[in-house]
Amino acid sequence: MSIIKNIRLFNGEVFVPLDAIRFENGRIQELYTHYDGQDAIDAHGAILAPGFIDLHIHGSFGMDVLAPGGTAHLVNNLPRVGTTAFCPTNATDSFEKIHHFLGEVRAEMAHNDHGTRILGAHIEGPFFNIDNRGAHAIPMLQDPTMENYKAMAGEYEDVIARVSLAPEKKGGMELVRYLAGKGVVVSAAHTDADAQQMEEAIANGLTMVTHTFNGMYAFHHRKEGAIGVTLTDDRITCEFIPDLQHINKYAAMLIMKAKGFEKTFICSDALEPAHMGEGRFQMAGQEIYVKDGAAHMAEDGRLAGSIISPLMGVRNLLRATDVTLAHALKMGTSNPAKAIGDDSIGLIQVGKRADFVLLSEDLQLQKTYIRGKLEYSAE
Repeated sequence: MSIIKNIRLFNGEVFVPLDAIRFENGRIQELYTHYDGQDAIDAHGAILAPGFIDLHIHGSFGMDVLAPGGTAHLVNNLPRVGTTAFCPTNATDSFEKIHHFLGEVRAEMAHNDHGTRILGAHIEGPFFNIDNRGAHAIPMLQDPTMENYKAMAGEYEDVIARVSLAPEKKGGMELVRYLAGKGVVVSAAHTDADAQQMEEAIANGLTMVTHTFNGMYAFHHRKEGAIGVTLTDDRITCEFIPDLQHINKYAAMLIMKAKGFEKTFICSDALEPAHMGEGRFQMAGQEIYVKDGAAHMAEDGRLAGSIISPLMGVRNLLRATDVTLAHALKMGTSNPAKAIGDDSIGLIQVGKRADFVLLSEDLQLQKTYIRGKLEYSAE
């Protein structure tokens, strides 16, 4: 049993007037309005919040999930940035490499009793539209047919939690329907879908849009496309990258104001070089470089994924927009938990998993707890 007192508690939705938390056997057991006992850890007024949940991350700390051991590397290192649960996310590559990646995810999930919690794999590629491919490799792109999906996933379908795809491509609607029927979260991404195709995909079970505004055509008042439906249809949850590189502060504010704070969440979309400084790195066999806080494709300078964490994204939004601290934290904690359909995490409530962080007043990470165990301390 452990108790932490003198906290400022954010429960995943709002700040609440509670002073202490007791946790045991990986679960939250009790919350106190005031605790005087001398057997508690004193947090000295730190913010205690649910741990950050990253549903879209390709790599960090010098390793990509498609590399052998990549998922385990993130499990061991993401506590350093306050991320307590994640979906390891592939980029477009060969079916063979993605299949091997899924095998590693299954193996890690089988003994995921330490480090950051794995929620299942996020398939981001190769089922995209070439015209909005972003940093994804053209030769590897495939149509989202059932045949292609089965060939890629093989015996590892059970570890896939989320699939990002272009629903307008050949086979897309059938695959959306199939995945939604199996409980997989289906997300539109790197798409040229028009409004009617987006509405059809939603009717078939699509519920999410990947890195909103990126990998889709801009809004036009007579050609609204995917973004027009995304921002106005209440059945869609929006993911966005808060690095202020992929979208600027006005686009971020538009998403938040159009969707509200129940249908938005942030992700890192982080790549191998995240938290590694400037230099040249690899992403799914392609060379990228990091300069001035952004990752770019070496061949033409196009923006690639990000180099942030969700916690860094929260700080970015607070600095650049009018979002409140509670809403910014909510988009990095309880909202992604809801989006992926896991009600055991993302909230500080009795019975929930004891996955949380301690943050200073200026949102510097002090400690990361996962399964009730201290996994990182800045001290």
